[in-house]
Amino acid sequence: MFGNLTKNFSLVAAGLAFGLAACGEDATSANEPSHEANVYSSAGVDVVTSSNSDATPDSGSDVGPASSAAQQQARSSSAKKSETASSDEVLNEPSGVVNGSCSPSTDVIQKGEIATWSFYRESGDVFDAIMSPFVWKFPELNKTVSGNGMNSVNITYTESGIYTATLNVDGSEVQCGSLQVQGVPIVVKSCSAEKASVNAGETMSWNVVAESESKITGYSWSSDDGAISGSGTSASMTATGEMHKKSVKVSVSVTNEDKTVQTYSCDPVTVVDPNQVDVVMAHSMADSSKAFPGGETIVAQYPPQAVNCGLVCGGSGNGILLNIDGEEYTIDYSANLTPAACTDGSAAGTKITVSASMNVLCYVTY
Repeated sequence: MFGNLTKNFSLVAAGLAFGLAACGEDATSANEPSHEANVYSSAGVDVVTSSNSDATPDSGSDVGPASSAAQQQARSSSAKKSETASSDEVLNEPSGVVNGSCSPSTDVIQKGEIATWSFYRESGDVFDAIMSPFVWKFPELNKTVSGNGMNSVNITYTESGIYTATLNVDGSEVQCGSLQVQGVPIVVKSCSAEKASVNAGETMSWNVVAESESKITGYSWSSDDGAISGSGTSASMTATGEMHKKSVKVSVSVTNEDKTVQTYSCDPVTVVDPNQVDVVMAHSMADSSKAFPGGETIVAQYPPQAVNCGLVCGGSGNGILLNIDGEEYTIDYSANLTPAACTDGSAAGTKITVSASMNVLCYVTY
């Protein structure tokens, strides 16, 4: 009887201790990972609460040195942390019920700062997690930190580079996400496209200009929109019909000798397939179903009877910018236009490339 009473008392005590240590966000929950995490341990490991802000990029920069204000805030937060040491307690036997994922609370830090690695529980309950053995391994640092219920740890990084971690939680091995530790900064001044828009079948090209006090050692190009080729400061991709009306986006990651990686979003390129028709223009009266959508580049087609024609276009504002096959127009609510195809008699059935700054309704007169 006393054995059960002691066991129950221990569980209640552990629950109270966890309630005090993990008040608020439960870092082991299956919810979306938060940038706040708590370390809790049944053996009394120091409770450390951190709140890191991700680096705020400049211009098209996705990864790299933060703006001065955000960087100072991140370093101030890091300065408040203390590095986590292994617990002196004996690790409990794993029960095999707790599992989940792990990652650094922010993907990028500066050399000399402290990173918080956290576990996010997907199976098992809170009390299972409190009693589970946690063994964190950091292979690049040849470092191991362990303790019962140690769902979050702080690690100092004195050298730049890419770092990984693994976690054995309750007997299950989990591979954590990676951490980029930045060293000497890289400044990407631009990543410009050779042309802002191309037709299907043409080549899109980009050029990046980057500087660093540490020698730049490589450029890596990527895109979710198609296969891109390039390993130096230039890259290219072939526009296809499947990219019609798409704004193609690419990014470049620049690396220097100090192992800093700066990723930058390049200027997008709009692709149009002239063989695809998005709108056949109406005759004599505006048809709202055939509007030219604002902010897009589309292919429109004149009606087959459009000979010696005119074009009437209008929208819900003034200063509307309209581009028809390279001819620029500015419209204040409505205007009568005379595109080249209408004046030279070639309009009938002709396909044209059109872009507008806002929705525009056009119809053909003949």
